[in-house]
Amino acid sequence: MKYVRFDKWWPLEDGVHVEMVGEDEQVHSFDVGAECAGVLAAVLAAGREKLDPQNAQQFIRPTGMQTGKTAQDEPMLMMTLDGGVELPLVFPAQALGTLIAELEKLRSIIEPGTQVRWH
Repeated sequence: MKYVRFDKWWPLEDGVHVEMVGEDEQVHSFDVGAECAGVLAAVLAAGREKLDPQNAQQFIRPTGMQTGKTAQDEPMLMMTLDGGVELPLVFPAQALGTLIAELEKLRSIIEPGTQVRWH
């Protein structure tokens, strides 16, 4: 089955419920566990880029963000998305310095009058 249009989604207690319209014009639904929701979002965004390189850039606009750590003491950014879904971004502990440096660099380039060019 090829899905041709996203219909709607909503958060579940332990994941996300997704409904999409198939080639048959019927609505098909599935549930994605919380453990897989972030990976699914990344895969869909990457797939979109391959299908439509002219309109590839996808923006995720969190409504909230907080820091934390996993049970294994890995640094984590928890992005809260519209609708309440949380997207955890986990980094290796040794990458924390790079993450902080990149965020500081981002802060400096969004100063008024600064031009940003992404490659």
